[in-house]
Order: sequence, then structure tokens, then C-alpha cells
Amino acid sequence: MRKLTHTFLFVLFLVNTYAQVGIGTTNPSRASMMEVSSTSNNSILYGGLLPPRVPSQSERNMIPASSTDIGLLIFVKDSGTFQIWNGIYWETLYTLSTQAVTLAIQDFDANIGWNYILNPATTYNINNDIWDIVDTVGSGSTVIDYTSGYYLGCRDLNNTNGGGNFFHEITFVNVDVSSVINVRVSFDYDVFEFDNGDDVHYEIFYDDVGQGVVTLVNGSGDLTMEGTEIINIPNSVTNVRLTLGVIQNGDGDFAGFDNFRVYGE
Repeated sequence: MRKLTHTFLFVLFLVNTYAQVGIGTTNPSRASMMEVSSTSNNSILYGGLLPPRVPSQSERNMIPASSTDIGLLIFVKDSGTFQIWNGIYWETLYTLSTQAVTLAIQDFDANIGWNYILNPATTYNINNDIWDIVDTVGSGSTVIDYTSGYYLGCRDLNNTNGGGNFFHEITFVNVDVSSVINVRVSFDYDVFEFDNGDDVHYEIFYDDVGQGVVTLVNGSGDLTMEGTEIINIPNSVTNVRLTLGVIQNGDGDFAGFDNFRVYGE
């Protein structure tokens, strides 16, 4: 949220300062040309290295690899394999034993299969009073960076343009999860400067039985949070659904929610 990203300048600085390049570190290994370091503090979480991914071997074969590209590494999604180019053909380094199966997804962009209803049902986007599917939450320095493309945007919900002092909710329909195990429900959230009374909660339903309201964000003192919420579902559950609620007041506070998913193995 409102992070100033200077990765390019940072890398240029390191190139000029060291013989090696460091990302996430100012002291890269002297034995490496580049070191990527994963660290954590109050605002940055640990992360991993994600190699280039291609949907299938057909797309992999479109890569113009030659005899000089030995060591080129990719991940082929449909086979779950890490593959390396040996200069003549692709070799499989490792095949995943399990891959996540997505049963439903709603990202408000290309993947809109998980149907939902809104309360209030009539969305609004008037003078920075926002309860709508948007790609921006209004004027000013309003950056929602834990979402992508379109998302469910919220700003100054206690208003006379269709809102009020109540929880605005998005309720997703049931998803049959009987065909998989180790089911997860997840979504991304990004809230900025939520004060007292600005809250986010959700409730998960197992076979139409509510499991209790969970407070995700309890606003206090201009609280700013972002992340991915992951909810584990027991294997005994046949159908699962989710309701997310937001209550918020103030033009300077806003939030975004995206990438709602149900998946398992």
C-alpha cells in the first residue's frame, strides 16, 4: 500500500557498487552474479522465486531455445513439471506430486465463474463514495496494490448516495467441493487507514451452516493492512460459500478485495 518502488534504480545502484547484483539485499554473495534475498519486516513478507510459467508443452515449444541457451528453466503448468533446456531438448527436473485444482474463482476480470450477490445490490461510484467493481478507488493518492485489474472497491460507505452506517456485503454462491480434498477458500485484501468503527469481517458456510463471523480487520488508529486470507475447509464438507462484509466511514479511507477462490487437490 503506497509503497515507493525503486527496484530498477536500486538494481542499477548495486550494479555500479558491486560486482554482483542483489535484490532484497545490499550484500550479495561474492560467488554469485545475482542474489535474491527473501526477508520479512512489518510491511514486506517472505517471498519465493517464481520461474517463467507456460500453460503446456505446446507453448513451451514456442520458446526459441538454441544450443547456446543451456540451463534455461521453466515451469509447465499442465504437467506440473520444472523443465530445463540442455541445448538440444527439454529435460524434466521435477514433477509435482500434487497440483491445486481451482473449483471457482472471481477476480472481476477474465475469471468470473464464482457468482455472487451484493448488498446493497445497487452499486454506486459518486464523488468518492464507492461500492462498486472498479480499477481505482477515486481521486487523490489512492493506491490499491494488492489487487490487479478490477476489484471490489470500497470508500466512504457511510453516505447518502446508496450507502449508510451498515455492513456492505458480498455473498458468494455455494461451490460443490466433494470432488477434491484439502479444500481452501482464499481472497486478497488491501485496506488503507481504517479508523475505529471501520471493520472487515467474513463468514464461511459449510453446507449452509455458518461457522461464525471472523473479524479480519478491526480498524484503529489509521490501520493499514494487506494480504491473502486462506481458510481451510474440512474434508467432510460438501458445499462451501463465503460472505464478506465491510463497514467504513470517511473519504480518506478505502479498501479493495480481489481474487476470491475455492480450490483443493
